[in-house]
Amino acid sequence: MLELSFIEKNKAFVIANCAKRGSNVDIDKILFLNSRRRSLVGEADDVRRKIREASKRLGRTRSDEDVARARDLRQRRDLLVAELRDCEAELQSEMDRVPNILDPRVPIGDDSAAIIQRVVGQKPSFDFAPRAHDDLGADLGIIDIKRASQMAGSRFYILKNEGVRLRLALFHLFLDIVAGQGWDLISLPVLAKQESLYVSGYLPFASKDNFRLKDSDLSLVGTSEQALLGMHAGEVLRELPLLYLGDSMCFRTEAGSYGRDTKGIIRVHQFYKLEQLVYCEPSEVEYWHEQCLKNEEALLQALEIPYRVVITASSDMAAAGSIKYDTEAWLPSQDRYVEMTSNSNLRDYQTRRGKIRLMRGKGEKAVYPFTISATGFCDRHLVALIENHQNEDGSIRLPERLVKYMGGEPMIRPRSTSASA
Repeated sequence: MLELSFIEKNKAFVIANCAKRGSNVDIDKILFLNSRRRSLVGEADDVRRKIREASKRLGRTRSDEDVARARDLRQRRDLLVAELRDCEAELQSEMDRVPNILDPRVPIGDDSAAIIQRVVGQKPSFDFAPRAHDDLGADLGIIDIKRASQMAGSRFYILKNEGVRLRLALFHLFLDIVAGQGWDLISLPVLAKQESLYVSGYLPFASKDNFRLKDSDLSLVGTSEQALLGMHAGEVLRELPLLYLGDSMCFRTEAGSYGRDTKGIIRVHQFYKLEQLVYCEPSEVEYWHEQCLKNEEALLQALEIPYRVVITASSDMAAAGSIKYDTEAWLPSQDRYVEMTSNSNLRDYQTRRGKIRLMRGKGEKAVYPFTISATGFCDRHLVALIENHQNEDGSIRLPERLVKYMGGEPMIRPRSTSASA
C-alpha cells in the first residue's frame, strides 16, 4: 500500500496514477478522513487530559458538580473513541483500495498498448493442419477433460501417464536452470487466511477470483505468492535477498474471464505452478526482476518454444504491481501468442501491507523490502510444448533437454501406435 504521507504530499500525482489504472478510489475522501482522524485524536487526547484533572479534583472534593463533570467527560471520551475507531476503519478500507504507483515504462491503455520487447524463435511450419493441445492430449492418453468435467465440472482437467511425467520433467528442468542462484524450494499449504491474501494485494481487488471456504477464514490459494507473503507477515527480516520457489496447486474462479479460453486447459479452475518470489533490497529490485525473466525465457528456450516478451499495459496489471513482464508462447492451433508467465515488480506495496520490514543493523531504521513475483513454470507450458512439437500422426517430439527426464524417450506417441509398436 502507499503511505498516507506520500498521498498527502503527492495528491495530484496519486490521483493521476489511479486514473491511469482505472481505479475509482476517492483520494479526496482519504485525505478528509485522515484529517478527521487527526482531529478526533486531538479531541480525545484533550478529553483524557481533562479527565485526569477532574480525577485530581475529585480526590480533594466530592461535590455533585465535579462528579457530574467527570461523568460527562468519560461519556464524551467513549463517544470520541468509538467515532475514532469507525473513522480509522473507514480510512483503512479506502487506503486498501489504492493501487501501486505505475513504473514510467508501463504503457497506458488496454492489451493493444502492450509493448513487445523482443520475439524469440521461429514459428513452426507444418504441412498439415496443426491440432489443438486438448485434441492431441486426448488421443495421446495424457489429458482427459471429459472425465474431469464429469467429476468436477467445467474448467478442470486430468493429466495422465506421460502428461504427469511431463509436468514433473518441467519441474526438474526448471530446477536445473536456476541451480546455483540460491533459491529455496518451498512446498506450501493450498489454504491461506484472508490476511495472507490481503498482504499479497489480492484482497480486496480480486476477491471474486478466490475460492473461499464456507464459514471459514481460509481460501484456496490462487498462487503460492499469497502464502509466501503471508508466512512472513509481521516479521523483521535480518538478511536479504530471500529467494523462494513456491510449489503448489493454484485455484481460481476465473470470475472475470467471460468465456475466454474455455476450450482446453489454458484458463482453468485448478493448475500447477512453480512461483519465483523474491524479497530484496530496493536497490536490487531491477536485477532480480530481470533475473526472474531470464529464468522464464531460459525454460522456453530449452523447450524450443517460440515466444515473445511484452511489457503489459496498465489495464492488464494487478493493483499491487508496478511493472510487469509477460512471456507469451506461440500456439499454432490459435495462430497467436498466449501468456505463459507473468513477472511483476511490486516494489514495497506488499511488504507495507504485511508489515514485513528489514533491519540492516543495530541502530539503523527498519525499511520495507521490495518484492518480485514471477511464474517459474505452469501447466500452460504443456500446452505450448504439445502444440509446437506435434507431428502429423499425433505424436509429440520432445526437446533434447527434456528427454533425460522422460526416461530417455524422445517421443510421446498416440496410445494406439504405442500399443502396436
